[in-house]
Amino acid sequence: MTIHEAIFSPLRQPLLIILYLLLTLQMTLFFSAFRDVRSRRYKLFLLLHMLLSFICLWMPLWDLDSNPYRTDRPIPLPAARTPFTSLPVSAMFFYEVMTAVILVCVIRDSLRYRKDHLTSDSVKEAIDLLPAGIAFGKEDGTAVFGNLVMNDLARKLTGKSLTDLSAFLDDKSGNAVTDIGKPVQVTLPDTEQVWQLFSDMTEADGERFIRLTATDITKQAAVTRELEEKNKKLKDIHMRLDIYNKQADRIIIAQELLTARMAVHNEVGNILLESRHYMKDPSSIDEEVLLQALKNTNTYLLREYEEDDTARDPLTDALEMARAIGVRVKITGSVPEEGTAREILAAAINECATNTVKHADSDWLSVEIRQEGPGLADQAFCFVLQSSGAAGGKVQPGETAPEDIHESGGLLSLRTLVEREGGAMQIESAPEFRLTIRLNSVEKQVL
Repeated sequence: MTIHEAIFSPLRQPLLIILYLLLTLQMTLFFSAFRDVRSRRYKLFLLLHMLLSFICLWMPLWDLDSNPYRTDRPIPLPAARTPFTSLPVSAMFFYEVMTAVILVCVIRDSLRYRKDHLTSDSVKEAIDLLPAGIAFGKEDGTAVFGNLVMNDLARKLTGKSLTDLSAFLDDKSGNAVTDIGKPVQVTLPDTEQVWQLFSDMTEADGERFIRLTATDITKQAAVTRELEEKNKKLKDIHMRLDIYNKQADRIIIAQELLTARMAVHNEVGNILLESRHYMKDPSSIDEEVLLQALKNTNTYLLREYEEDDTARDPLTDALEMARAIGVRVKITGSVPEEGTAREILAAAINECATNTVKHADSDWLSVEIRQEGPGLADQAFCFVLQSSGAAGGKVQPGETAPEDIHESGGLLSLRTLVEREGGAMQIESAPEFRLTIRLNSVEKQVL
């Protein structure tokens, strides 16, 4: 059976379909050779092979077109138009088998070439394998390229693939496309991953493009948060050291006075022992030396008594401490002259002054004292201490202070002291820190 007879028989469909598929694959490999920048000889071989297959397909179709009846078995059978279709049909099947073998070899050679040489697909595959995201878009925001990481990031943030670069930037980074050169951090929903987006402009082939890069900074963000927490602790330690340094002079003086008083007290003890021996045996002690020692000791004790004949005032100590750490205290109202109310007021000023420097980053503290009793004989005190900023930090304009304050340390101790005396303590943080203490007691007042 010749090729001409085969195209008017049931063999026509498998014969032509196989040849058509082989021709299509040849065309694909031919254009791939240009993309991979193969040699001219290689491309010429593919071109000639493709033209030969095209001729083998075209000539049987030309004979098929000579059938005016368009039937598989026309009567009479038209004559062959070319000598090629007079060849045996086995020659056509042999060509198709040899073409398939050649194409398999060409595909294997193309895959081997791509592994050993740099091609356009190699660049795309390398960019897709990058751990960072990268995308390019036109100045109007149309995305022209995005690797796998950037497309995955876009789907997680927007739920869609990266098609509009400007919409992606506006919705998720908070910046317009024109805000070039400003890095922005975003956190993926339902995860702890933190990515940094950075956009800038670049040029290629005389055209300007927006370049967007995304870097996973989850570990760096965690380290940064840890450093911020450590810096807060270091700031607290620095504040305490600053308070200690400002009070160091007074502490040293107090220690020196204590040492001197201990020495005098020891001397007094020795003089008393000598006096006792003198009373028993006057001849064993020099009377003039003993009298001179008694005179010196009594003179020191009398002078010390005149200079500090009362105990140290806790309220005075609290005000000096606040002044030492740079906090100005303004007191309005009648101050309790003595007793528990004065001690609680001093403890409150001491704690609030420390928190003002430590947490509120302020330098002033106002203290309002109100008398809420029915008469002078029975007075109930209300202390209102207020400083700028909340206990958790200084409140900036437009921000809201935290609603709850966790009481610990000094505030907890102060509450225990107040409630032990039958009083009540209330803390407010918005818009400014305010501490209110109410006491029911009988106190003398000083105006």
